[in-house]
Amino acid sequence: MTKKEIAITFLKKSVLPVVITLFFYSIFSRIFVDNGTLDLFLIWLACGVPFGIGKMFTLIPIGFGISGTVGVVALNIVLGGLIGGVILIYRLAMAVWYLPLTIYRLAT
Repeated sequence: MTKKEIAITFLKKSVLPVVITLFFYSIFSRIFVDNGTLDLFLIWLACGVPFGIGKMFTLIPIGFGISGTVGVVALNIVLGGLIGGVILIYRLAMAVWYLPLTIYRLAT
């Protein structure tokens, strides 16, 4: 691999997930405040939505009324946020793991 390819891979795998996470955390930490304390579960859920957006619509609301459709869509968003939160934690762990690996590749 050339140094340019290593740098591009480093940006994709390490910097980009951290920047996206910090951006969403800065937005949602101002929204989900309850009596002066942060609701970390709701922040984790909301930050996980962009990472779990592909898994969001596993349940398709067919044959429901309007209230059932809204309920299934809300359930899809919550499930996508939960799955995305786990993916987010995995991506951040991989970003931390990829940092010394990139330093090692650039040194050799």
